[in-house]
Amino acid sequence: MEDVGLGSQVNIIRSKRVLIGKNVSPADILIGDGKIISIDPWGKQQPAIGSQLLDVGNIVVMPGVIDSHVHVNEPGRSDWEGFHTATRAAAAGGITTIVDMPLNSLPPTTSVSNFHIKRKAAEGQCFVDVAFWGGIIPNNQVEIVPLLHAGVAGFKCFLISSGVPEFPHVSLMDLHTAMPELQGTNSVLLFHAELDDPKRDTVIGDNVLYKTFLDSRSDQMEVAAVEAVVCLCLEYKVRCHIVHLSSAKSLPIIRKAKKAGAPITVETTHHYLSLTAEYIPPGATYYKCCPPIRDHSNKEALWRALQQGDIDMVVSDHSPCTPDLKLLQDGDFMAAWGGISSLQLGAGIKASPQE
Repeated sequence: MEDVGLGSQVNIIRSKRVLIGKNVSPADILIGDGKIISIDPWGKQQPAIGSQLLDVGNIVVMPGVIDSHVHVNEPGRSDWEGFHTATRAAAAGGITTIVDMPLNSLPPTTSVSNFHIKRKAAEGQCFVDVAFWGGIIPNNQVEIVPLLHAGVAGFKCFLISSGVPEFPHVSLMDLHTAMPELQGTNSVLLFHAELDDPKRDTVIGDNVLYKTFLDSRSDQMEVAAVEAVVCLCLEYKVRCHIVHLSSAKSLPIIRKAKKAGAPITVETTHHYLSLTAEYIPPGATYYKCCPPIRDHSNKEALWRALQQGDIDMVVSDHSPCTPDLKLLQDGDFMAAWGGISSLQLGAGIKASPQE
């Protein structure tokens, strides 16, 4: 082996498909002291005595994935999911860092004291790197800067009911109070971008049919919320991020905001890129997530937006729960928990997959 300047054992991972930047090509990855020290042409190096060569053939070798939208739920609801199982699933799916959402655990990560409880619960259980989002709820604006100093990556809020009572959604007035606390911090505020619609209460249909649930969370709820977030983003010049975008009808607003200089980013998820409402069977409540999965043309529009750079990232929004909350015997979409577990599976999603 050529001298790589470390004088210690150097191992090689060899593959005919190594992702380097945006290109896939044959390469040898040289590793010393637990770090990548160089990427060389395929077959150029031979292992020295005491070193190892791992030839994986055509298996893709790529950087680890960061999944910035994961609900781990520990402490308090670790029977839904805990750090031990969530981070093992992440590692199995090629994810080397997750960022844990501030809700569904008890207590939620909405104060410094709660954050310390969360970190303590994670100690000794993690197989990948873990970071944490803080939460913004009504009247906790005094916790924002202290949470940043304590180490949260940023903040998450809901513009509609979160589904758990200990993490209430904020009003626009709450946001006008909270966002000045974020000015000048270079932090980011994540939005579950749906605004409630009074017409939701008038939706009539069979709760076993997916269409009934879909009609109860219209595109317009998401469009109205994205418009509100854009106005806040432009007013306060605080970094804003739309989580799990489901409706392609929001994309023109986002494009216009970015052109206007709004510091705004947007994500979508595996399930919005791979599933369509037309193919969801009656009573199949394991397909329920919020916002809902929409139709085929919407899915294709999301793929185009991702390929064109209008959508900035893809995440799992891994949101598990216990079977009794999800797999309801009566197949009631309106009553089932709204979350899909896909932390380990995202790397297998392909553009325009077959239904």
